[in-house]
Amino acid sequence: MDYHTLVATVSLIFQVGVFGLLLGSLILKAKQKMWLHGVTMLFGLLLHFISIGAIMWPSFVGGIIPFAASSPTDATAILSFVHAATGIIAPVLAVWIIATWRLRKSLEYCMPKKKWMKATLAVWLTALFSGFILYLSFYWTLLFG
Repeated sequence: MDYHTLVATVSLIFQVGVFGLLLGSLILKAKQKMWLHGVTMLFGLLLHFISIGAIMWPSFVGGIIPFAASSPTDATAILSFVHAATGIIAPVLAVWIIATWRLRKSLEYCMPKKKWMKATLAVWLTALFSGFILYLSFYWTLLFG
């Protein structure tokens, strides 16, 4: 396994772990443990930013942009930009939601943003799914022959 495949695989596993953390956070929400839900979401967001800075941004700049520049109408190039756009929008929305909440115990700052939270989750899931499809498009042959 070469360096790029290893980094991509680690990133995918890391993002699946963050997804698991977010699912756990939704379970906390269902149990009405709203403060823990918010803290868990904050932790997931911080992990996601680490992944973006350490793995995704360098991969995008060093690999995807040159690939897309040479083949701008290629389906993988287009999917890469969908993944990048949703991968930027979701954490930006999450920062806004969390920043307005600021770890308060009261739900008065949180509940008015419920629609935005659902939209953020949908955008984040789109980024996660498109990233998984990208991973398969780049490494399918290597993984499955």
